[in-house]
Amino acid sequence: MSLKHIVVSVLFVCFSIYVAFLNPHESTFHLTQSQTFKLPTVILLLAAVFTGVLISVAIFWTFNLRNTFSRWKIDLQKRRVEKKHNRIEGLFKKAENFFLCGRLDKASTILDKVLDVAPDHIEALSLKGRVLCAEGKGSEAINLQKKALAEDPQNVSVLFDLATTYAETDHTDDEINLLQKIHRENAKSVQPLFRLRDAYLKKQDWKNILIAQDKILPLIRNNKEKWNEELKNKSRFLYARGKQEWEQDRRDLAISDFKQALKAWNENSDAHLFLGDAYLETGKSKTALKKWIAGFEQTHNILCLIRVQKVVCLEKGDPQELIQIYQKAIDPNQPQESYKYVLLLAVLYLEHGQAENAKNILEENQTDHDLLGSLLLDHACQPSNNGSNFDLIKEAIFAH
Repeated sequence: MSLKHIVVSVLFVCFSIYVAFLNPHESTFHLTQSQTFKLPTVILLLAAVFTGVLISVAIFWTFNLRNTFSRWKIDLQKRRVEKKHNRIEGLFKKAENFFLCGRLDKASTILDKVLDVAPDHIEALSLKGRVLCAEGKGSEAINLQKKALAEDPQNVSVLFDLATTYAETDHTDDEINLLQKIHRENAKSVQPLFRLRDAYLKKQDWKNILIAQDKILPLIRNNKEKWNEELKNKSRFLYARGKQEWEQDRRDLAISDFKQALKAWNENSDAHLFLGDAYLETGKSKTALKKWIAGFEQTHNILCLIRVQKVVCLEKGDPQELIQIYQKAIDPNQPQESYKYVLLLAVLYLEHGQAENAKNILEENQTDHDLLGSLLLDHACQPSNNGSNFDLIKEAIFAH
C-alpha cells in the first residue's frame, strides 16, 4: 500500500478517535425517522475505523486498477514495437547473410522490404550501399551511406563502410578525409591507421605513409609477430621513399632513408643493394663495397656479391676478400646451393688471370648437366681462346 493510502487511513482513525472522545456515552443512530439505534461509543469507534479502512482500500484498488490498465496498455504497445523490431532485424540479418554469401539480388530485395517499413534503419541503409557498390553503382551507394551517417554521425561501422565505398570508387581523397576523422575519434585504435596507411599507399604519399606507420607500431607492440612484420613494412616504405628521392636528385636524403630502412630491418636486401649503388654513383666505391659485403652477411643475397665482383673486376681491385667470402660460402654438403658461388668464384679467378685456380674449383665441385659450368671449365682449360664467349658466359652467370 502506498504512503498516500496509509495517510488517508490514519486520518480516518484519528477522526474516529476524536468523535469517540466527544461522545463518551451511547450515541443515538437514526437509520430512518422511525428507526433509531443506540450504539456504544466503542462500536461507533470500531465502525468508523473499519469504514476508514474500507475507504482507503477502495481508493487504493481504484488507483491500482487505473495504473494496471495504463501498464497493460504500455506493455501492449511495447510488445507490438518489439515484434515489429524483431521482424525487421530478422529480415536485416537474412539480407546480411545473403550479402556475405555473394547473393546480391536476394540481399537487395530483402533490404528494400526493410527500408519500406523503416526508411531510417541505419544498418540497412549502409548495407544497401555496400550492395549497390558491389553492383557498380558507386554514386547511389555513397548517397545511401551518407544518409545513414546523417542519422548517426558517430557510427564507426557506417564510417568504415563509406570509406570502403570511396576506396572502391577511386575517391581516394574522400576516403582519406573520412579515415582521418575515424582516427581522430579513435586515436588508440589501430584499424583506422592501417586503412589510412593503405589509402596513402595508393597515392605513394611516403611522408604520410611513414607518419601512419610510426603511429601503428606502438599500438601493436604486444603482438611480436605483427610488430616484426610492420617493422619490415616500415623498412620497405623508407626504401621506396629513398628511391623516389634519388630519382628527384635528392641524394643525401635518399641515402639517409636507405640507412633508416636498414635500421628498421637489417635484412632488407633491396636497401643494401641500392645503398651500395648510391655510394658507387657518388664516387665512393670503397664504401659501396663495404655496404654490399655487409648486405650479403645480413641477407645472404648473392646479388650483393655480384655487385662487389663487378666493381672489383672493373677497377682491378684486390679480389682476396671476395675470394674468401666465396670459399666460406661453398659448402660441400650442399653442392646444389653452393654451385652458384663456385661459378662466381671461377669467374673471379679467370678475370684476375688465375685460370688454374678456376679449373680446380670447377673440377672439385662439378655437377651433372650444368651447361654454364661446362662452358666455364672449357674456357679455364683454354683461357687464351674465346674471349668474347667468356663475356657471354659471365653475363649469363651474373643473371642466373
